Amino acid sequence: MHDPFPIPPIPWLSSAVQPLADYLGFQTLPLHIHEVLLSFFSYAFVENVVAPTVSQWLFPVKYAALSRNRRLNWNVHVVSLVQSTTINILALWILYADEERKNMEWQERIWGYTGAAGMIQGLAAGYFLWDLMISIIHVQAFGLGMLMHAISALIVFSFGFV
Repeated sequence: MHDPFPIPPIPWLSSAVQPLADYLGFQTLPLHIHEVLLSFFSYAFVENVVAPTVSQWLFPVKYAALSRNRRLNWNVHVVSLVQSTTINILALWILYADEERKNMEWQERIWGYTGAAGMIQGLAAGYFLWDLMISIIHVQAFGLGMLMHAISALIVFSFGFV
């Protein structure tokens, strides 16, 4: 299955990331860098706009009473919920709809590539890039353990571009 993302790769962006991708051996990153960055900015939007707005609407008294750090933690958890729900729905759809993947042997399913799976990889990597940014900016609130987790998760998910 071709990458079903509605926005095609952006040539100048793919070219800009190509040297880094070559150095790291991330062959498919240039095909999905636009998805990584769009999901990164989407999750930042959810954290800064959607989560506070919806939370104030659904829980006006409780959300307003949260301390700054608790509100930050709440918003981060809202982003996590949005991300996990989105990725799981898309992954289940691809498991059902991707004929190319269905025709692969089990080894190809582990080591192979389809554009649709690459899209999932890009969207997940964008989330973990956002998570790393949040963990760096708010290391006092979340601690070094969460920072190490964010670094590890981004590294592990980035290997999907190999």
